Amino acid sequence: MISFNCIGEIVAVKPSYPFLSRFSRDNQGVAFLELTLLFPLLLALSLGVFEFGRGLQHYHVVNKAARDAARYLARVPATCTAAGTANGTVAAAFQTNARNLALTGQISGGTPILNYWTNPATVAINVDCIDNQTPTYRGADFMPVMRVTATVPYGDLGFLTILGLGGFSFGVEHEQLHIGE
Repeated sequence: MISFNCIGEIVAVKPSYPFLSRFSRDNQGVAFLELTLLFPLLLALSLGVFEFGRGLQHYHVVNKAARDAARYLARVPATCTAAGTANGTVAAAFQTNARNLALTGQISGGTPILNYWTNPATVAINVDCIDNQTPTYRGADFMPVMRVTATVPYGDLGFLTILGLGGFSFGVEHEQLHIGE
């Protein structure tokens, strides 16, 4: 109910529903209600930031592993027969050592540096040969370039899978000119 004075100004407003007026004056539990409404959003945001940071850290680990494997291969004996992609060779034992180095951080193998990255087939090794017959660089007529490519499926903690964003891979590649033994 609304009351007016003699010049038409509103003087008092009485609620039509008196039982609701007590809720408009009661402030107890407002903070708890706000927390319950915002908590799922804050939790999802926190987990998303954590998962994103973890993914960046794992990408960095895979990138360093591919770089280490390429640097190792740059120091082992390699041969080039002609210029072009994948025209060079490195002994299979050295390729196995390079894959072990990428996966475990050790030439002899061991515990994987990422618990979900255990498949040696995810590390591809190619030896490309650069034509150096007109001596642009000091060295042989064909210079080996080691290319290590790692394609690693990311093992999330489950949060990305719940959101439907799981199932992606890291793909890194590193090239290193052959230095020699």
